Amino acid sequence: MKVDLYLLSGALALGVLCVGQAALGQTGDAMKGPANKAEARAHQKSKPAQTAATTVSREDLEQVKQNIADERRDEQQRFDALQQHNQELEQQLKSTEDRLSAAQEQLGRLSTKEDPEITSLESAVVALKSSEGATSAYVEQEKKLLPQREHPLALQYKSIRITPGGFFAAEALYRSHAENADINTTWNSIPYDSQVMAHLGEFRATARQTRLSLRTDSTAGNAAITGYFETDFLGSGSGASEVQSNGYSNRIRQLWGRVQFPTGWTFAGGQMWSLFTTSRTGIENLGEFATPLIDGSQMIGNDYARQTAFRVTKALDRSKVTAAFAAENAATVGVTPANVPSSVTNLLAGLSTTGTGALSNTTYSTNVAPDLIAKVAFDPGFGHYEIKAIGRTFRDRIDSTATTKGYNNTVLGGGIGAAALVPVFTKKVTYIAEGTWGEVGRYGATSTDVVVTPSGALAPEKSLHAITGFETHPSTRLDWYGYASDEFLPRNFGYGLKTINNSGCFIEASATSSTAPACSPSTRNLEGATTGFWYRFYTGTAGTVQYGANYVYIVKNTWVGEGGAPRAVENVIESSFRYYLP
Repeated sequence: MKVDLYLLSGALALGVLCVGQAALGQTGDAMKGPANKAEARAHQKSKPAQTAATTVSREDLEQVKQNIADERRDEQQRFDALQQHNQELEQQLKSTEDRLSAAQEQLGRLSTKEDPEITSLESAVVALKSSEGATSAYVEQEKKLLPQREHPLALQYKSIRITPGGFFAAEALYRSHAENADINTTWNSIPYDSQVMAHLGEFRATARQTRLSLRTDSTAGNAAITGYFETDFLGSGSGASEVQSNGYSNRIRQLWGRVQFPTGWTFAGGQMWSLFTTSRTGIENLGEFATPLIDGSQMIGNDYARQTAFRVTKALDRSKVTAAFAAENAATVGVTPANVPSSVTNLLAGLSTTGTGALSNTTYSTNVAPDLIAKVAFDPGFGHYEIKAIGRTFRDRIDSTATTKGYNNTVLGGGIGAAALVPVFTKKVTYIAEGTWGEVGRYGATSTDVVVTPSGALAPEKSLHAITGFETHPSTRLDWYGYASDEFLPRNFGYGLKTINNSGCFIEASATSSTAPACSPSTRNLEGATTGFWYRFYTGTAGTVQYGANYVYIVKNTWVGEGGAPRAVENVIESSFRYYLP
């Protein structure tokens, strides 16, 4: 603004000066002398006129000067006024800039939280938000814990978590050939035609398979400690009767303790499923493969035992490979063929020994060493695969006579096995295959480990056990399964002897006749098939209510002897209504 005023005043002054110079130029020309004599004479003649003209021009010049001076004065006054106004504007601008700087400084303090009041207010807001978040998280946690508090999954005793389990069962069965047995069928005892039971069907209802369990879990340092107890009422204690009271005794199914370390080592001891039993995944207690068959004896071809053992397990390669070794309680099931003379059988001891006292109804074998079992399991992410081996020791004794000294017969035996559980069809179907070979008789349904020879020695009896089938899960409520299986026993010394008399196995009357021919065939193999389902009506916080049914078809084939090779067939229909604890 100031510069513009200066330029304007300068332009005006320049214009006035130019006008003055023009006027003065004209006056100066008039005042100059003549250039020649003619001009001089002319000048001389016109001198009076020029003088008058000159006088007027000066007055005009003075007037012009005065006018210019007045204009310059006016311009100076206007310039001074403008300059004063500019100074006032500059002062206002400075005042505004000062206020703006103060505002910026205040804003800076706010942004850097230097203001105590703002800082205190923001701290209060942060604390309030934190408290609100903690309260919301607490409320959500309480909502999640409420169902567990109303329906706890386990009980707490000091540092031990106690989990009850099991089921209550009401079950029924029908057998086409009676065995006078409960829900656990003895597959190798199917009667022949010569036996009365072969001509009687059998219905039975029972609750004895009701199962109760108790599991405890705790920690000691970095080790996880588990205890487990499981029982049912299929014991055969004295005084049991189904006439009126049905007062059956309970029995131990499992009773063991286990310690697991983060390094993958696991130590377990007690009565448990044998390591020789196929696992569903890894090698874990409570992770064994047991067919969903209602019958308490499982299906033929599926090797298992529940017995006292000490087991060591090591998980390798991120649990994709698991190895285990176990020493387990032994038992020997021996068969004495008909060709063994009575002079030997009367002296035979150790294979079958009757218990004493409260166990007088129990049969024991006099064992020399535990069964030693090793297993390696593979879980690559698609199914479960395992290989296993067992080593066994068998012994009997021939008592002394008046002329001979008694002696022991000890032999070694063993077997191998493999199994696979392969998921197919997006895991809704599992294919199962299992097979074992060797002296593994008592782990199966045929239960023959050794054969007594005519001299009283022991001959280990090899057998082949196999089972295959499918387990399907069409829906979350329904499971359906089907298996086919076989157990085979070869001829061995007197076992399966062709000269054994089987002629009395086909005529019922011969069984009660004093002159009836003998019937003592040797089982060649058991073959069978089964199918069944389980349907869950309800699964929730109150537990599970389900119903199941299955059909089992078993054929017992024998080795040919004199009179032929008798067969025995069993058809079993079973049903079960169960309530499982949550």
